[in-house]
Amino acid sequence: MFKNSLKSIYIYVVEEIIIKSLFALAMLVGIVGAVLPVLPGSTLAFGSLLLAKILNYSEMSWWIVGIFGFFTILGVVLDYIIPIATTKKMGGSKYGIWGLIIGLIVGIVFSPFGLVSIIIAPFLGAFIGELIYDRDNYKRALKAALGSVLGYGLTTVYSLVLAIAIFGTFFFTDLFGLIKASI
Repeated sequence: MFKNSLKSIYIYVVEEIIIKSLFALAMLVGIVGAVLPVLPGSTLAFGSLLLAKILNYSEMSWWIVGIFGFFTILGVVLDYIIPIATTKKMGGSKYGIWGLIIGLIVGIVFSPFGLVSIIIAPFLGAFIGELIYDRDNYKRALKAALGSVLGYGLTTVYSLVLAIAIFGTFFFTDLFGLIKASI
């Protein structure tokens, strides 16, 4: 009887470790997704945390989950506002924004050639888009393209930092129980 109890405890612990590791893996994919626009970044990391909490695989308080939720929603909103605002601030047009989006897609396709293609392709796309809009003004096109890439870069950094914070908190709180994240 004692042997069966130990076996049950062992199975429970292994199951818990495997499930929490799967949540952590999804959060790691979220970190990668913060840099690669094909994957959801901080949204995936937060969704994994929320699901872990709902299914009782997270010791984090609902307050902390709520704070991460707020910053995730803020990030989604900023993903739309900041690139447009920086492009407009630098004198850009809708053509530059569309060029940036097309450049992102091209950069992803050529991403096996390194992260450089994910940075250069959106810039070139925005620059070409601005030249289509106004082919005589190279300086304005260059400035607007820089604004587009700056906006994209700011939102990428925000999403990356948030996804790392979500993963790190889950990692230390739930995988290793090193800190108690409760209020």
